[in-house]
Amino acid sequence: MQTTKPQQTVIKDIITKTKNKFSYLDRPMFIVLLVIMIFGAGMVFTASTNMASGSAISFFQKQLSWVVVWLIFMVSIFIINIRWHSIRMRRFIMWGTRLGVGVLILTRLFGPVISGAHGWIPIGSIVSIQPVEYFKIALILWFSYRFSELTKRYQRIKLSPRSPQSPFRIKTWLTPIIGFVATLLMPDFGGAIILFLLSAVMVTMSGLPMVGIFGLLLISVIGITFLPLILPVFAHVGLFAYQVNRLRSYVNPWADLNTGHQLINSYYAISNGGFWGRGLGNSIQKTGYLPEPNTDFIMAVVGEELGAFMILVVLAAFGFIIWRLIKFALLTENAQFRLTLYGIAAYIAIQILINLGGVTGVLPITGVTFPLISYGGSSMMSWGITFGIAFNIISIIKRQEKMTGGAH
Repeated sequence: MQTTKPQQTVIKDIITKTKNKFSYLDRPMFIVLLVIMIFGAGMVFTASTNMASGSAISFFQKQLSWVVVWLIFMVSIFIINIRWHSIRMRRFIMWGTRLGVGVLILTRLFGPVISGAHGWIPIGSIVSIQPVEYFKIALILWFSYRFSELTKRYQRIKLSPRSPQSPFRIKTWLTPIIGFVATLLMPDFGGAIILFLLSAVMVTMSGLPMVGIFGLLLISVIGITFLPLILPVFAHVGLFAYQVNRLRSYVNPWADLNTGHQLINSYYAISNGGFWGRGLGNSIQKTGYLPEPNTDFIMAVVGEELGAFMILVVLAAFGFIIWRLIKFALLTENAQFRLTLYGIAAYIAIQILINLGGVTGVLPITGVTFPLISYGGSSMMSWGITFGIAFNIISIIKRQEKMTGGAH
């Protein structure tokens, strides 16, 4: 059956709109992201050469398939004409975030224990989803919508902090607070820290009065200060025992080699690599000494094989991506777009700092993966959604800049 003229017109119109959409893709950032992921797939291959759970080829093939999934997720969200300021989209963000909180609670109650936490939802025998990875994205969108509206209202009407519409009321914070507590109780300290820091950054960048922000930060600092004192009490009754052991191994990894061997072998890997590395494929620590060399500690393998130089190159690449996100955030007067891009930039930076902090012993080990380089499908899918949102918003900003005669 031949395609009718109206159908041909519709197809041609879709192709034209898609081509027009791709003309606003931020190519420099997209190219750097692709290079990072190809490099990551190569490092997954070399880091997996002595894994008991599978061959290096199988891990490499799976990682490449997740790169393809990342592309599909990213491109799909990028090309969609999202009406960010519509009532339907706002409802979607609000209810989607609440649904995310519900999934976190269900995961905590019924999810299997993996690495000492109820943090995963197994789907069949191949894929497991980590809900907190997607809640991070939902939280960025929630803050960008909620606080762009609240800040404008607060500044316009000069509300009292006790007003029902004030951004400082507890009711306003219920969604992120419940999500944070559910993540903490899994217990997933790495995820909880990222959620907390993301919230702090986005509130700080929202333009709220500094008095209120300092009050929130003071409460947070007090909580963090007393956390190391409270955790051992919970450990005595069987709660957070795994996390307390990790905290002890952070203080002195040689005191207990059972809990400190991860950090000790990470030290060895980095010291073996020096500045230029031992050469690709020549890591000693990945041969049964360093646990999870292709996920949480993949940067230790990068350091051992390719040296501190390559770690600096990777950080420079991510620095470029963060700079692009901040650049476009500064170009727009739209508070929701600006906060979303700030949030994504902060998310990347926080995740990198926590992962590298654990690998180098600067911070306790929390099980946080390195973005786009560590092996894992759930993480890669969540980053596909994250960058799809970023590219979609950047394309809108670019179009607006072009219409007003601005440069991008």
